[in-house]
Amino acid sequence: MKNLFDLRGERILITGAGGAIGGATARVCAALGAELFIADLKAPTELAGELKARAAALDNTKRKDVNALVEDIGPIDALIDTSGYYVKGDWLDGGDEWEQLFERTMAINVKGPINLVRAVLPAMMKRGSGRIVLTSSMAARNAGSTLAVEPAYAASKGGLSALVRYFARQAAASGVVVNGVAPGPILTPLLVSANQPFTVDQYPMKRLGQPDEIGWPAAFLASRGASFTTGAVLDVNGGMCFS
Repeated sequence: MKNLFDLRGERILITGAGGAIGGATARVCAALGAELFIADLKAPTELAGELKARAAALDNTKRKDVNALVEDIGPIDALIDTSGYYVKGDWLDGGDEWEQLFERTMAINVKGPINLVRAVLPAMMKRGSGRIVLTSSMAARNAGSTLAVEPAYAASKGGLSALVRYFARQAAASGVVVNGVAPGPILTPLLVSANQPFTVDQYPMKRLGQPDEIGWPAAFLASRGASFTTGAVLDVNGGMCFS
């Protein structure tokens, strides 16, 4: 029996690869044999050299740039979008500064994935196969594990989870599957910089997750082993879904 989790011969585009979760996901997919194309706002060239991948700079909010990159790459078997944006602000009395934060968060976390899906989905549907994996958050389920979570972030990730199901319904009849992962608190520079009051005692597993603990589930959803899984948003949060 063929190992459908084996990614050898699979061409995969990973966006947000300059981040901790994106980089870990790229390393997992490379270990499984995938041919990788990795992108972020700044081209992750060092990671590309490590993984023998092709790197590109990409602003996912600019549809023309997304389309140009996808056209340049050519047919891909899977897209894994790990890009995301989080900055804290005063949503109650932040004035124009918070309004700009909200718009930037929505542009990267919602419009960006829409741009990516619009760029890759038509060719996948025409070919009759393909896998798309988007990165939501536990914040889409419970608004975050602490009251300090930025509401723009929670709203954007809630929208992204809804889009996973929307895209999945649009693509299902063609043989293309669309799924998401929803990480809980993962030990990344983004989490540290957000300066949120995390204490491990509040989590069922009594620890934070590691980036590769998101990378492995994402790699599964990007594999042919997920061929009958679509519209799912996989909770990867150490048990926080029943807290």
